Amino acid sequence: MPDVLSLTAPIFILIAIGYLAVRTRLMPQEAVPGLGRFVLYFSLPALIFSTLSRMSFDAVIVPGYLLVYGSASVIMLLGGIAFQRWVLRDTLTQSGVQAMGMAISNSAFIGYPLLLQVFDSPPTQAFAMSIIVENILILPLALVIIEYASGRSDGARLGSLWRPVFARVLRNPLILAIAAGMLVSAFSPTLPPSLLQSLDMLARASAAVALFSIGGSLVGNPLQGERRSIATVVVGKLLFHPLLVLLLVSLWPDFDPQLKLAMILMAAMPMFSVFPIIGSNYGLGKVCASILLLATALSFFTLTLLLDILL
Repeated sequence: MPDVLSLTAPIFILIAIGYLAVRTRLMPQEAVPGLGRFVLYFSLPALIFSTLSRMSFDAVIVPGYLLVYGSASVIMLLGGIAFQRWVLRDTLTQSGVQAMGMAISNSAFIGYPLLLQVFDSPPTQAFAMSIIVENILILPLALVIIEYASGRSDGARLGSLWRPVFARVLRNPLILAIAAGMLVSAFSPTLPPSLLQSLDMLARASAAVALFSIGGSLVGNPLQGERRSIATVVVGKLLFHPLLVLLLVSLWPDFDPQLKLAMILMAAMPMFSVFPIIGSNYGLGKVCASILLLATALSFFTLTLLLDILL
């Protein structure tokens, strides 16, 4: 266990530093969104592009990873909606929003920093493929279901709801960085060394700034909302999502052990950091913020236990 704590403790110490810096006003809370945008629009895209562009194109995409991670996440999303709707008797809109929290991990802000701790050579393709599944499959599917359930479509055909959702997804800087990195990997153009060095400098800032901003964003989010719903989403995300991935990947023959571990860890992350922002569009901002706070805090214990079992 002490060896495992040496992997997870630095992650959550940085989150705690960010929380305390904002809580004590050493860092103004108004600056936290700016830090998040720096990570989302600059440092993480630089990390993704610079890493993928140097890899062999055949090594970037592993179909088995996409199939297993995508299947487990879709099952988690639809199963979460069904449980919330028919067992807890929530509205379909509320069920969709909360099930989205069960199925989409915080791969960018917590997932990749943890991979840096666990692996000597972090499997960047695992991180990139998780981002692809979450942003091109799960997030659009969840948003279309929620929009249709909330009545905002005003009678529009279900198919027409996909266009604005995918337009938003295709503007995601992480998706653009993955696409650009794969293009460079495929065609192998010679990039200026000064550009690559600049990207590497940006990339090195990604982990620390991402974790610091996560901690700062948790300030001012007291637990509010129905405890049953909060507990359901937290348990679904931290327990059932990684268990689904573990079950499905165990059925896949000859799966790369490093990618298998990375995939399970990505599924075991708490939900993505903009979960409360999306929830606020449907009147669920406070309960989503409570869920994010509790899931992030408890993930220290669940991730530590998971690593102790798997390593």
